[in-house]
This record gives sequence, structure tokens and C-alpha cells, in this order.
Amino acid sequence: MADPAGVLRQRRRRALSPCPTSPPHTVEAATMTKINVFVFAAHHLSGNIAAQRFKGLLKYLDPAKYRIFVFARGTATGTGTTRSATGNVTIFALPGHCVGSESSAAASLLTLASAFLRPLPLLLGNSSGQRRPWLVQALAKADRLCAEKRATGERCAVIGTYSPIDALVAAASLASRHRIGCMQDFRDGLVYEPLGRPGRLHALARQMVERRVVAPATLISSVSRPLVDDFQRRYPHKTTINLPNGFDPEDFASPADSSGSARQAAAILARHVPPGAQLIGHFGRIGASDGSASDSLDYLIDALNDSADATAGRHLMFVGELTPRERTSIERARFSVSVLEPVERALALQLMKRCDTLLLLTGSRTSCATGKLFEYLAAGAAIVCISAVPNEATAILGETGAGRTLLTSTTTGAAALRAALSPPAADARRDVSAYSRVAQAGALDRWISQMVTA
Repeated sequence: MADPAGVLRQRRRRALSPCPTSPPHTVEAATMTKINVFVFAAHHLSGNIAAQRFKGLLKYLDPAKYRIFVFARGTATGTGTTRSATGNVTIFALPGHCVGSESSAAASLLTLASAFLRPLPLLLGNSSGQRRPWLVQALAKADRLCAEKRATGERCAVIGTYSPIDALVAAASLASRHRIGCMQDFRDGLVYEPLGRPGRLHALARQMVERRVVAPATLISSVSRPLVDDFQRRYPHKTTINLPNGFDPEDFASPADSSGSARQAAAILARHVPPGAQLIGHFGRIGASDGSASDSLDYLIDALNDSADATAGRHLMFVGELTPRERTSIERARFSVSVLEPVERALALQLMKRCDTLLLLTGSRTSCATGKLFEYLAAGAAIVCISAVPNEATAILGETGAGRTLLTSTTTGAAALRAALSPPAADARRDVSAYSRVAQAGALDRWISQMVTA
């Protein structure tokens, strides 16, 4: 019988394998008009690495072949339009609310209604006022651009990336209006292990909205194998692909530190970490998005408290946003530990690269492959994942040889943790290349090319 883990690894490698030429499709790019790609990614400019799902991918697409327009939400520093150094990526930072905790009921109803009445946000696109929902503003701008490009005979495709749901609704509307290839990307579950409000009514609403935004899609992509399998089961007539999160190798290169983050990192470690201690670092949130991950933190604290051997010569450092419950749990620690408030990403990466071990805490969601995992892969230190269940993150650690997993339901505290924290063998296999944005951009190039020729 075939090894299921081996089959999974082969399927993932095939899904992520880059195009055979480099740069991809050079001959095609030289002989045909450019492909215009409209990307609705509301959180593209946020600090959340998982939300910046296409940020690193798009810059590796061939500028001779692609012209890319990204529709994002404006940040606290403002709104406007920016272009990449190569000129092929244009980012529109637009104001306006999206469906979520900060949006009004009226704004949410408009977006949800637009999933079923696709022309609705386009009809509102000519209205004035900065208080228009983000969906209306982004779709109005994309609609004008798409019409202009198609009028000159250029090919177009659209990508929507959830969350929020507004991006998927916008992509579905644009694809339906102009009859262009559409890729709907799910970095979180809308129906399978959803992060939204509980309850049967909300679950039914999510199912109905999902069916509507998936209907015009040429491709469905998702971040983890369990989510992909679920989409394949529920939409067998659709092509579903695995596009995991990844890391941008440029972020982990070693140029001159013009920002001074390396000096800041050294100063922080000198202040908080005992000399000679093995540094175990955790970065970002734990249970703010998935409360079950906080249980894994409790497990860790209890296990370390029970074993002087496991904590001897080690220091645990948390960098990022913690819930009150998590801070209370850490206060129970009887070992060397420090907690730092969230820091800028450049500084976080510098601290990450200085850790001996990187800590990943996940809970009971089998689709979980949190964004920090991929930065951990690039940073190079051994990773220890503590999880309630086997999930996508633990599968990736096993596939790449980048770390070890402790399941809270099957391992016995201190002894298992002590073994997991021990240094990996000198000849341990480690290959994280499939999660480089360079390799993934090759797969994305192939998929977009197939969409515009279908």
C-alpha cells in the first residue's frame, strides 16, 4: 500500500513545481500582449504576514509578461497609488470598510447582497463620497481598468483572496462582468473550520455566499491540504489547487542593516537573555485568532515547570500580542522567560534569526498553517510545534525536516519536551525550497497562463 505521507509530499511538490523555463514563458511574453492581473487583496498592506498572501509572489512574476493591479485597503498612514521598481505592479490603497468586526451592519449587508446580485456594487461605483465601502471603490477602479485593457485586445485575469469576503465578491463580480479567468483564494476557511461567528444561521450564510463567489471561478486555491480536500469534495467540477503560505527569500538575505534592526536585536537580547542561554523564541499571536492554541501554551508552561532538566540553560522569549489569559499562564513560569510587546517586522526577523529554537503553538484546527511557520522555515533554526492535533503545520515540519511535533493529547510532558528541545542530528535532512516565493511564483505563473487561455 502506498505511503499516505509520501503521496501527500509528491502531490504538494507537483502543485508547487515551477515552470520549466526561467524566467517563465519568456518566448510567450515576447510574442504576445501582456496579461493584466487584477488582485483583490484587502489586507495586502497590513502587518500580518498571512494576510500579505500575494505580496511576495507577485514581484517574482515576469514583468515582460504581466501587468498587475492590486486593490488593498489603505493603512493608518494613508491611501494612494504606488508602483513597483519594475513598474509592473501597481497597488491601489483605498479607504472604506470591509465585512468584519469594525463594519456597520449596513456595509456588511451590501457586500453580502452583492454576492447574489453581482452588478450591485458596480451600479454604486459612480456615487460620490469617501464613505463608500471598500468593495464599491475597488471594483469601480478595477472595472474601468479591465475595460480599457480588453478594448486594446489585452488578456485579463482576476484573483480574489479571502479574508475578508469583500475581496472574493469583488473578484466574482469582475469575472462575471467581463467573462475573464478567475482564481478565488482562501487563506482561511469560510465553511471548513471557519473563523467567523458560530451558529447554524451564520454557517448557512457562509455556505450560500461561498457557493456564489466560487461559481464564476476557473480555479479555487487554498492554503492547506485539508482545505483543498474539502473544496474538492464539495465542488468536484472545479479545479482546486494547493497554494500554501511561504517566505520571500529577499527578506532573509543579509544586506547592510540600514534600519539598525540588527543593533536593536542585539541590545534586546543582551537585556533580556542570560549569557550563554539557549534561546527559544515565539513570535506573533497565539490564541487571538484560534483560542484552542492557548491550551498548547498552558501545556508548555506546565511541562517546563515540571522539568528542571528541560529548562536548564534555556530562555523562553515571547515577542508579540498575547491575550490576558496567555499572560497569566506565562506568569506561572518557574523558569527564565521574557515577554516583549509587538515589534516592527524587520526587528522581529532579526530576533528570529538569532534564536536557537523557534516555537510554534497550534490548537485543534487541522487546516492550521499559521503564517509565522514559513518565516520560521526561512530563519533556519530548529522548530518545535506543540499542537492538540496533527495539522497542516505539523505535516509541513515532517515533510521539510525542519522541526519536531509534540501532540498534547499523546505525549507525556517533560520527557517528550526535553527530547524535542535537544539539538537536531548533524545529518538531519532539511529542505524548505518548496515554500520559497520564487518557486511558488512559477506555479502561479502557470496557473494564470492556463486561466487566460482556457
